[in-house]
Amino acid sequence: MDRLRDKVVLVVGSTMGIGRAIAQAAGAEGARVVVTGRTEQSGLDVVRQIAEAGGEAIYARVDVTDPATIEAAVKTAVERYGRLDGVVNNVAGMNLNRIDQRITELSLEDWNLILATDLTSAFLGMKYGIRAMLEGGHGGAVVNIASEAGLRGMNGLEGYTASKGAMLAMTRSVASYYARYDVRCNALAVGFVNTGGERMNELLADPVFAGEIQRHHLGHIGKPHEVAAAAVFLLSDEAAYISGVTLPVDAGAVAASHIVRPAAPDIPGFPRLRPHAPEF
Repeated sequence: MDRLRDKVVLVVGSTMGIGRAIAQAAGAEGARVVVTGRTEQSGLDVVRQIAEAGGEAIYARVDVTDPATIEAAVKTAVERYGRLDGVVNNVAGMNLNRIDQRITELSLEDWNLILATDLTSAFLGMKYGIRAMLEGGHGGAVVNIASEAGLRGMNGLEGYTASKGAMLAMTRSVASYYARYDVRCNALAVGFVNTGGERMNELLADPVFAGEIQRHHLGHIGKPHEVAAAAVFLLSDEAAYISGVTLPVDAGAVAASHIVRPAAPDIPGFPRLRPHAPEF
């Protein structure tokens, strides 16, 4: 298992869930991994797990709403390992779904917070990460963790939908320009993945959503390691001829918009003009 041997990979947002699985998978494939997150103990736990599996990793504290911490993490990677070959931008605040809203009801303050967390963090990861790749002169690979929401929209989550759609557009633009420096940039449009936690448990407890999510084309709820496998492939030299791609990792969900989701309720005080418009 050495598809990433001698590569240095920074995973933004890797102390839990999908990011944690990507960091562990990259370490198992021979990469020297920079684990990042706000909680030091969680980060050190991931570093320890990678080391116990025979890999190598360090922890750098990152708060994705603080640009200086992302820049510092990239600097730490280069100072420690002498280069940077891969950046994974994995940030999606599940708890932000509690403040996300229909666009007429979403406050500007909450909109800015959602985009800062889910979109600007990826911009910063690429800004500083790609600069380090250019200075290293070896090229590299970026993998942005987006969402199926960026491909087809999600009623009532306008901030999240906008941020992930913009991430996909940015991925294509970056792939086009930085090809001249042998930097590839791809994105994963991730479907429903059980990453654990309170918010995930709430979704799975919803009688409508929990029943319908099982009707994905592949018939099961996604697991973090299934996303990690796709990320490792795009980071590896096996994907050397792939750039600017949005790869759905969603059990076929975007192939047909067939999943009933929790209803986005009508806005109080505004009766429907079209009674049969979709609620989901």
